[in-house]
Amino acid sequence: MKKTLSLLILSLLLVGCFSDNVDVDLEEDPIVVIKGESGTYSHVLPFESSNVRFSHTGVDYMEIGQGLIKISKEYFPVSSHSIKEGEILNDFRSEFQPLIRYRESIDNPVGLNPSADTVVKVNATTEVSEPIFISDLFEVNFVSTKNTNKLTGAAFAIVLNKTIMDDNSRPVTVDDKVLYDFATNIAGPKLESYLRKKPELSGIPIVIALYVADSGKQSVPGRYIGKAKFENREGQVEEVNHQWVLFPTSAGRSIDGIINEQISSMKRSLTGFLPEDIGVVAYGEYYDDKLTNLKIKINIQTKTYTEILALSHYAGELIMSFDTKSKVVVEIKSLNKTLAIVKRDANATKAEVIFL
Repeated sequence: MKKTLSLLILSLLLVGCFSDNVDVDLEEDPIVVIKGESGTYSHVLPFESSNVRFSHTGVDYMEIGQGLIKISKEYFPVSSHSIKEGEILNDFRSEFQPLIRYRESIDNPVGLNPSADTVVKVNATTEVSEPIFISDLFEVNFVSTKNTNKLTGAAFAIVLNKTIMDDNSRPVTVDDKVLYDFATNIAGPKLESYLRKKPELSGIPIVIALYVADSGKQSVPGRYIGKAKFENREGQVEEVNHQWVLFPTSAGRSIDGIINEQISSMKRSLTGFLPEDIGVVAYGEYYDDKLTNLKIKINIQTKTYTEILALSHYAGELIMSFDTKSKVVVEIKSLNKTLAIVKRDANATKAEVIFL
């Protein structure tokens, strides 16, 4: 009898322990704010992925996101706002698809692309019927740093197509002015009007930026051409002077001769470092004709660790001599595998080498 009673007490104790564990597991994860570096947004955790993430085209998504956050800093100061993944337009079937995938029609009045009966002169010589000007839409949200449950802003990037198909299914280039006029006069205001009908955006500032992606020119990423902040249904669109430049090239020489020559000099310095050829190409990002970001890719065929060790430190010495205050990042690859990252932050006194 004593044995039976002891087992019963033990089982009750175990059930109590199990119940306590269940209660702990059922508790919601606390909201945590991860502080960003100086001049960057803090991030809210737990991170919640967007339900439309699989619907993005994958074209320039890094550059689109980085640029949208850069533009947002002009309207949502990092000192008082934290950043979250976009969750306003979070339903593919009922929102993203009608806005982006389906053009405007009687059955789909919210479509941002022109209706099927539209004919547009996209450049000086070509008219196109049923043009598809918009390919994607990205979103980021902002909350108060003091109250992460309080939405304080939302930013959206409308992705415009620089190259579309003409009436004979041949690629044709759309003038920037055509894209800018369409986005600022039609698509942008239409999107803002759609968003204002959402209760969570009532009285909340909305930023809409315009990004041009070019599927016909994949050597460099696209660029932002416009931005606006809408408050109380009012907003003024401004042009954005933004571009990516490939170095070393003749076009790069005409835009920034100093950086073009420094990349050429780097390429000459690295030639002969290893028995095989070394490929060097750079991408410079400019806002208002000022270099803000320089990415350099070095492709080699290394065979030993000491080769990559010596090359990485040498590349670090070379970029420290560059005549620019922008951030410089060097990616060293061999057979499509990244081996090392060398970076120099803006105004840094030495380069940092990271081996992978």
